[in-house]
Amino acid sequence: MLSELTVLAVDDEPANQRAVRRTLADDCRVLTASCGDEALALMACEPIALVITDHRMPGMTGTEFLAETVARHPAVIRVVLTGYPEVDTLLDAINRGHVYHFLGKPWEARELRQVVRHGLERFQAVAERARLLDDLQIACARAEREAAQKSRLLALTAHELGTPLHVLINALALLREGELGEAALDWIDTAERATAWLIQGVTQLHDAARIGAQRIPLRLERLDLVPLCVAAVAELRNGAAARRLDIGFEADAAPLPIRADARWLRQALGALLSNAVRFTPDGGAIRVSAGADEGCAVVVVADTGIGIAPQHCAELFEPFSSAGGDVLLHGSGRLAFGARGLGLGLAMTKQIIEAHAGTIGVQSAPGEGSCFTLRLPRAE
Repeated sequence: MLSELTVLAVDDEPANQRAVRRTLADDCRVLTASCGDEALALMACEPIALVITDHRMPGMTGTEFLAETVARHPAVIRVVLTGYPEVDTLLDAINRGHVYHFLGKPWEARELRQVVRHGLERFQAVAERARLLDDLQIACARAEREAAQKSRLLALTAHELGTPLHVLINALALLREGELGEAALDWIDTAERATAWLIQGVTQLHDAARIGAQRIPLRLERLDLVPLCVAAVAELRNGAAARRLDIGFEADAAPLPIRADARWLRQALGALLSNAVRFTPDGGAIRVSAGADEGCAVVVVADTGIGIAPQHCAELFEPFSSAGGDVLLHGSGRLAFGARGLGLGLAMTKQIIEAHAGTIGVQSAPGEGSCFTLRLPRAE
C-alpha cells in the first residue's frame, strides 16, 4: 500500500516543509529535512521511497543532493521543486540526479499529490520487479542444482549397476559352457536377454548423465546422412519383424553431407525410430524420409501410432517425461507395442541433435499418429 511508504521533503524553509507534510499526510508517511546533509543522514536509516527537494538550498543544491542519492540510493524516486526553472539547472538535474518530475513554485496541492502518488506507484512496481527477478534467479539456481544432482545420481546409478551386471553376464556365459540340460539352457537364454536389457538401460543412464552435464564428446567428421538412416531403418525392421509393421524409407538421390559424430547420431536416430515402433500398434505403418531443405539435411519419421496429447507435446523431450505414459504399464520386449523405457530416449535425442546445431520437433494428436522432424546443417 502507498500509505506504508515514506516520502522525504527537503527544504530550507520550515513553512514549505509543513506545507508538503500537510498536503501528503493522508497519502503516505512524510519526513522532513532542512538541507542535503540532514536528508542523506535520514536516508541512511529510514526506508525512503521518494524525495521531494528544493533546488536552491545553502551548502548543497538540490541537484548535488540528488546526485548523491543516485549513488547511495538508486531506487529512490526523485522530484524537484524549484522557482527558478533555468534550462541549465533542469538539464543538470536530469543528467546528475535522474529526476522523475519537476514542479514549479508555487505548486498546487492536487498536482503534488498526483505526482507523488504516481512516483510511489513507480517505486512499488520497480521494487516488485526486482523481487520477482530475485525469486527467478533463486529458482533458476535451485533448478540448476537439482539438474546437476540428477546427473550425478544417474552417473552413480550407472556406475554401481554396471559392474555387477558385467559379472552376471560373464557368469551366465560360463554356465552355458557347462553340461546343462535343455531346460537350464532355456533359463540361461532368458537370463541373458534380461541382463542385456539391463545393460542397455544402464548404458542409457550413463549417456543421459553425460548429456545432462553437457559432456557429449563429439568427434565430428564429414559423412552422408542417408546411409545412417538406411542402417537405422534396417535394424528397426529386423527388430519389429514379428509385428507386421509396414516400415518404409525414401531419400533424395543426392547424398546429404553433414558434419556429425556417427556414434551419437546413430543413437539419436535409433531412439527416434524405436519410439515410433513402440507406440504404433501391430499392423501399422512407419514412414522415414531423408532430404534437403534450405541448407539443412532433414529426416522425417511419421507413424500411424496412438499419437500424443497436446499437453504432453511440450514436455515430450524432457527427461523422465510423463508423455510416454505410466512406466508401470509397460509391455515386454524392447520393441513391443506399448513398451516403456526409462523416459530418457527422446530427451537424449534432442540434446544430441542440438549438440550438432540441429533442431527436432513433433506434430501429433491422439489417435492420429506422430510426425517427428529432425533438421541438421548440411556440410559445405
